[in-house]
Amino acid sequence: MQESLISVLLPVFNAEKFIKECIDSILAQTYSNFELIIIDDCSNDSSVDIIKSYTDKRIKLILKPRNTGYTESLNQGLNIARGYFIARMDADDISMPNRFELQVNFLRKNPSVAICGTDANILGANFKFNFPESYEAIKINLLFGSSLIHPTIMGRRDILNKYGYDSSMEPAEDYDLFTRVALNYPLMNLSKRLLNYRVHNNQTSNIRSAIQKDRMRPSMYRMFQVFKYDTEVYKREIIMNAIMPYRSIDTKELHLVLNWYQLLLKVDCNNFYELHSLGKALDRKKYNFLKFYVENSKLRIDFGAAILWKRIFMISPRWFFSYLSVRFKNRVI
Repeated sequence: MQESLISVLLPVFNAEKFIKECIDSILAQTYSNFELIIIDDCSNDSSVDIIKSYTDKRIKLILKPRNTGYTESLNQGLNIARGYFIARMDADDISMPNRFELQVNFLRKNPSVAICGTDANILGANFKFNFPESYEAIKINLLFGSSLIHPTIMGRRDILNKYGYDSSMEPAEDYDLFTRVALNYPLMNLSKRLLNYRVHNNQTSNIRSAIQKDRMRPSMYRMFQVFKYDTEVYKREIIMNAIMPYRSIDTKELHLVLNWYQLLLKVDCNNFYELHSLGKALDRKKYNFLKFYVENSKLRIDFGAAILWKRIFMISPRWFFSYLSVRFKNRVI
């Protein structure tokens, strides 16, 4: 084992309000063999002064000469980390005292697992994160979005260094990393809430959400590349819109996309996905796509749309009736 078994990566930018509570939660861990690498991204508040007030020798403060962003801070931390495992932490979150102990024990007992996440509580809200535990369930969930909470993860340094973070994917750099790793190594979650996670207004803004979806789309597309389908017929741009719709389409493209979803259950995927779970996941993807199409096309059930509705019914009668029940539940037809 390395001198510091765990390297904790903690990027900081103007976090004076929460940084002390965050650091205290790390120093209070029942598993004490770690180095806490704090990378400050040119904060202009009192964050650095608060960090410097600590005398614990496990803390290593890196002061970046210029502001280059959150993801670059993570990569800089990865480059200097000495631990056998890498743990993540954000400056406004709080780790439970036994978090590191439980994750290290799990990774030691499961040497094939590359990354281990946990569930979390949402600070200030009556809500809790519950993500899938198994690798199989996580792979399926990655078809829709992230399956791990980034600041809860602990992973093997050699694997995280191999893949690294792609700064061009920020603010979806975590999802991008998880999809790349998941295609080659197992990811798992502990079904324990070992982090108090703080949500801010800027995290949930419409602008940030749109940017995040735009960054996620190529990574989501990656999770479908295990399927052996004709990419000349089902072109990248069409499929990118099919898996996370962002633009309206004509009826011809709609039929092509629906055929593609049907095809996925028949073509080879190298046994990467379990077929029953995959079928349910593709039904859900197809539902979201059709819902977007119908709502953005402003279709009505009339003679002019009859052919389209018949097509949708033939391909997915369950979607057809469930959508109508929601769409028209408050209308008298």
